[in-house]
Amino acid sequence: MKKRKITFRPATVFFIAVAVAFISITATYFYVSSIVNDIGKNQQMYTNLSNVEQIVVQNYIGTIDATTDYQNIQDGIVSGYINGLGDPYSYYLNQKNYKTSILPDNTAYIDIGIRPAFDISSGYIRVDFVRRGSPAEYAGLKTGDIITAVDGKSVTEEGYRNAVRLLSGEEGTTVILTVIREGENSSVTYNVTRVRFSSQTVEYSLIEQIGYIFINEFSASTSADFKNAVTDLSFQGAKGYIIDVRFNAGGDYEGAIEVLDDIMPVSTICTRREKNGEQVYTSDADSVNLPIIVVINSHTNGSAELFAAALRESGLAKTVGNQTAGNALAQTDIVLTNNTAVHLSVYEYIPPSGETYNGKGVVADVEVSLDSGEEDNFDDLQFENDDQLSAAVKYMKEILGII
Repeated sequence: MKKRKITFRPATVFFIAVAVAFISITATYFYVSSIVNDIGKNQQMYTNLSNVEQIVVQNYIGTIDATTDYQNIQDGIVSGYINGLGDPYSYYLNQKNYKTSILPDNTAYIDIGIRPAFDISSGYIRVDFVRRGSPAEYAGLKTGDIITAVDGKSVTEEGYRNAVRLLSGEEGTTVILTVIREGENSSVTYNVTRVRFSSQTVEYSLIEQIGYIFINEFSASTSADFKNAVTDLSFQGAKGYIIDVRFNAGGDYEGAIEVLDDIMPVSTICTRREKNGEQVYTSDADSVNLPIIVVINSHTNGSAELFAAALRESGLAKTVGNQTAGNALAQTDIVLTNNTAVHLSVYEYIPPSGETYNGKGVVADVEVSLDSGEEDNFDDLQFENDDQLSAAVKYMKEILGII
């Protein structure tokens, strides 16, 4: 009996190569096996992929380049998988976006004082936070700005990570940023001179026997700054504290937990959950034994939400303002075998009640809003025009019995 010779069409060979590469990538990525752990679902996923391949081979009028299109299809498969998770904080970085050029040795490069993030929809740099006292703040950059070019170099052409690296440079040098700001019709150019600065995460003052502490970001230095504020305000005669975390985009969860430890007596601060376990954080006996109100709004995010939730649920504070953003997740980069990476949510921080605020936000005990104009000019907002802070002061006076 004569054996039939089997041949493969070039497009099929190409697709098999893509599928093999995809399987190799997902095999190195432990999260896939933990999410899609049902064999039937795995089979369905690859069956659908195979069906798409057949449709393309039989009907696609264009051509597929085995060099450039191979990587594009591979990137599309992985990116689509991560996007399919429905997590706005997780994304895929292809080779261009993940690669970073190496800084010169023995060169003291400094940054401009922003917290950059990858804007998934555009591939540009999104400004997640502008640090107080930083060159970026003095130049006029704002949270939410989209940086499209650095020194005339397009972010999408340079790649995200490399463009972020270009923000840093030698002290005294200037970087030119092309920025798109929400509500404006055209891009704006900012010249930012790199100078050393100390990030000011805590500001404070005394308002009518009430200690007012504004925390704009949580970092490794916030706990020490917070302790100094409490000590000084206590010396000035503070009878209670209003802690303001409006427009606090979060930052370091460990920094927020340290401040919570400074405030809370012996108790559970929070639990950090991950796929294969959890870590419980507890506080020591040192605490702040005065009434506390936390002022929040819809821009209170991440670790700042944990801060508000932990104090509220422990019965140590009331909240005033608006419901928070609803983000209890933390991410890390997981590098794949072909110099790409997945930026993936791998931790969830749970307050003492055990109930997550992720996707829900932390509610305000006293609901008070600012109008859009007051929010847009928050940094220049005076006390008498700040309805949320005024409400917090009034509430604290009632608690303290101050007329």
